Amino acid sequence: MKEALACASTLLKFIDQSPTAYQAVSNMRQILENQGFKSYQLNQDSKLKIGDRYYYTKNDSAIIAFEIGQNPLETGFKIFGAHTDSPSLRIKPKAISIKEEAIRLNTEVYGGAIYSTWFDRPLSLAGRVSLKGSSPLQVESRFLDFKRPILILPNVAIHMNRAVNSKNEIKANLHLLPIMGMVDSISEEETENIKDNNKEYFWQNWFYQLLAKELEVKPEQILDFDLFTYDPTPGQIVGINSDFITDSRLDNLAMCYAGLMAFLADKENEHFNGINLLIFTDNEEVGSRTKQGADSDFLRDLIESICINLGFSRQDFLSVFDHSYMISADQAHAVHPNYSEYADPDHRPKINGGPVIKLAASQSYATDSHSSAKFIGLCQNANVPYQWFVNRSDLRGGSTIGSITSSHLPMSTVDIGNAIWAMHSSRETAGVKDLVYLDKVLRTYFRL
Repeated sequence: MKEALACASTLLKFIDQSPTAYQAVSNMRQILENQGFKSYQLNQDSKLKIGDRYYYTKNDSAIIAFEIGQNPLETGFKIFGAHTDSPSLRIKPKAISIKEEAIRLNTEVYGGAIYSTWFDRPLSLAGRVSLKGSSPLQVESRFLDFKRPILILPNVAIHMNRAVNSKNEIKANLHLLPIMGMVDSISEEETENIKDNNKEYFWQNWFYQLLAKELEVKPEQILDFDLFTYDPTPGQIVGINSDFITDSRLDNLAMCYAGLMAFLADKENEHFNGINLLIFTDNEEVGSRTKQGADSDFLRDLIESICINLGFSRQDFLSVFDHSYMISADQAHAVHPNYSEYADPDHRPKINGGPVIKLAASQSYATDSHSSAKFIGLCQNANVPYQWFVNRSDLRGGSTIGSITSSHLPMSTVDIGNAIWAMHSSRETAGVKDLVYLDKVLRTYFRL
């Protein structure tokens, strides 16, 4: 249990420092660089060799890392994939809305969020801001994180909405506008540089001034932003016996971190076979159809570049998928004791019961008997229990990057995850022991 609690503490620290996909990728990039990984360029001329370690980023929000082991042509790729994004409230370009003298943020829901969980909790703001560069087509990225509660999304009192506990429709366009402050609290110092009397222009500039102050740049340098709300309350280990962790974005940063830590473990052991590769894509929560998402060719292009720089032929590249394998990791649904009727009668994953293999007849998961058998073998080799998730037959299930990625890379792929409660809530709950179970399986995988 001591090992599990230590693992949980480091995971919570990573998640708390990664409020959006941009910070998550930046943090993982720094970890990789600290371990000697170098930036990979698709147009680089230098040939790859055994022992080389590189990373490659896309759009600041997706990252690939790989290392070359023994017999790369014969063994192929051992891939671990996850996604960096989580449901949230994204800020619209015209960010400020004033109503009843309250300063509100205009938002659009990103992903399948549970709306009610965003109410009555401190919120902050983080993401990426795009600044003027040396030319119109050269834009500078700066990552922003207020790191403190600057927003609140208050409920209406039960005295005004007596049906709040029985029937309470939350309308995103009306009710999901977090409040930043009151109009009369804006100081003259904050607004002294704004000369225009147009209210819309005034508040747009006021918001840009707010961002500029945080970034220590001039407001006129800001061209646009990708900003999201998040809960800045630190994650915690909970339960009478410290069974659980609770935090934001466990789906799916916990899987990213699990893959990264196992990938980097035991670096003194260089005698593994094939090419170990991490792929952490963005935008899974909204369908993956972006240049940095799983439903794109950026992973396939990089794999082809790796093959070329290893001296593979085009035929070698095409055939390498036949002896490669991918573990696609996204959190799984644990059977909920208070809502147990939603689980399939015979497939009821439990928290701290080991990694979950996910299967769907609809092929929303890539798992088949061949790919699951390989993962079962890894679990047995690591002496770790495993579980199955199959959706209740009359309920529509979710999807993840496994099937999407394998449609671009025709290789054996299994979809797995750890069992959690409250998936897509602003705070989710997972098992402490499951972190160690998955780590053991993935260490076994990467050292084959």
